[in-house]
Amino acid sequence: MNYLFQILITTTLLLGSQPAATQQPLNLDFERISTEGAHRPWGWAYYWQSPHTEAALDSAMPYTGKYSFRFSGKGKPEETSPHTLGHWIDPWALKGKQLQLKGWVKTEALTGEAQITLSAWGEAGTLNADTVTIRHTGLQQSAPWAPFNLEIKVDTPSYSVGITVGLDGTGNVWFDAFTLMADGVPLEEVAVASAFSDSQMEWLFHQTAPLEAIALPPPGELPDFPGLAAFQRIAGDARLIALGESTHGTSEFFRIKHQLLEYAIRKMGVTVFAIEANQLDVEQVNRYVLHGEGDARTVMKVMFKVWNTEEMLALIEWMRAYNLEHPQNKIEFVGFDMQDPQLPIDSILAFLPEYAPELLPVIDSLLRPYREAWRQQYYPAGSDSVRQNWSDNAEQAWRLVSAQRENWLRRALGPAEKKRVEWALQNARLIRQAARTALAQDIVSRDEAMAENISWLLDQRPPGTRMIIWAHDGHISRGEAPDPLYNYFLGGSMGAHLAKKFGDNYRAFGLSTYDGTYSATLSFGSRDMVPVRAFPSPVGSLDEALHRIAAQQGAPGVLLGLRPGRDEHWLTEPRPVRFIGYMSSDYSYETKIAIPFQFDGLIFIDETSYSKVMD
Repeated sequence: MNYLFQILITTTLLLGSQPAATQQPLNLDFERISTEGAHRPWGWAYYWQSPHTEAALDSAMPYTGKYSFRFSGKGKPEETSPHTLGHWIDPWALKGKQLQLKGWVKTEALTGEAQITLSAWGEAGTLNADTVTIRHTGLQQSAPWAPFNLEIKVDTPSYSVGITVGLDGTGNVWFDAFTLMADGVPLEEVAVASAFSDSQMEWLFHQTAPLEAIALPPPGELPDFPGLAAFQRIAGDARLIALGESTHGTSEFFRIKHQLLEYAIRKMGVTVFAIEANQLDVEQVNRYVLHGEGDARTVMKVMFKVWNTEEMLALIEWMRAYNLEHPQNKIEFVGFDMQDPQLPIDSILAFLPEYAPELLPVIDSLLRPYREAWRQQYYPAGSDSVRQNWSDNAEQAWRLVSAQRENWLRRALGPAEKKRVEWALQNARLIRQAARTALAQDIVSRDEAMAENISWLLDQRPPGTRMIIWAHDGHISRGEAPDPLYNYFLGGSMGAHLAKKFGDNYRAFGLSTYDGTYSATLSFGSRDMVPVRAFPSPVGSLDEALHRIAAQQGAPGVLLGLRPGRDEHWLTEPRPVRFIGYMSSDYSYETKIAIPFQFDGLIFIDETSYSKVMD
């Protein structure tokens, strides 16, 4: 579908459905539609899905209002599996209170069970829960709208309150008109953190520098304003400078990072730009930037779709132009991700006939099943045993190849051949990393691998080389909060590994916003990126405080130095942060983080717009 046409047909739904509330809203009457449309109510998320169950808002069978929410189980009873939807609520204002959930449920031709649960969750799992189950075994049963009532006490250790509805069976079940009460008081929204005091706001004000321009300067002109000087001061002499982003699809994030990269190249001696994209694939972009091979619009397609934007094209074209003007001091465009092993497998198999033909049959045999799985399906699924076999084989291939390192380097004639050998070894490492991550199926194994690849990139370059790193806030975070619960990825982020290895030679900058739009897919299964309205930052978030400071300074954004904040207890307390990847998010502030322990600085842009995705 044409991207401009998508914008026309989705603008009303996506940009017009955003509430103006500054707390976490509760959509318990199912009246607000999500960015995905009727498939999912706003604020609710699927965490168990069955191929035999359909779910949607239903305007033909409401108890009150316009919509109820319906599950429809299809197929044979023995084929069914749970299909569950949850609404997760910040417990900050609910701790110590008695919660009561009331509502209505209706069934039709039900075989199996439908369930509603109210629960409080802690680090070790469920702390307190109450459940109502409608169960029919062997016979299809129907019942008219009937009320239910659930109650729990929210204990102090709770970090989430959950309301779930689900069906495990066939037939239809409808839910509607839920009401949540805390100590008898009905709730339509909940506070998520304490507001900053006047003295705290004053402290924050004195730690910020204004960002006076987000637009790129004319060609040949170097941007220069207090925010850039503050960026240089906070980055110091670090060899690795990471620039994050709280969404992958924000135009102003691309543009301010373009500014910072240009400034860092011209004023700070940075010569390498590294991005969260598959490492060997990105070498096609690097060859264009360095030597003009191919054209920018074609080579950039090797990167994830979130990077295929007009803003990224402008950055790549600028880097090419810079290299033409500075042939003796060129800058590079490299990648450090490792999720897709296809090109590394093909490359190592192409390398072996010249350097170790005797290894080719065994390496080919070890890697062929994994390669064929990727030929058949992008991000192939596999059973535990299949994924374990991929990982074991990749590990064995890595050991066989890495054992040849010294021998191959001795045989290599000149720097170009030595570089080719190092790439062969790195390709074997990338394959092992991809297979390990496929086996683990978690984010932290990928982050550990990306940190390893950044270290490798740095090792391949002259001592003192400085690099700008581009990735999501979660990936670049330092992860140094004493309580792992309040670090991104529990302290297993890429940035946490880099901070441990490089110390002050690693500096991280988060990027955040208060309001606006961004580009994202509508679901995990969607590939098309569309404009989505961002939820305005809630009171108690650092973003909301910086929104007020930017307005006070009359600036489109500010740069906040966070290193002094590690001594301020009120700032190191966990605060809600915006966290959006490539998929859209309704509320997006579910994550709470001890922010000064994640970033050395925070680049805040008050109102943002969606990135311009290329066809």
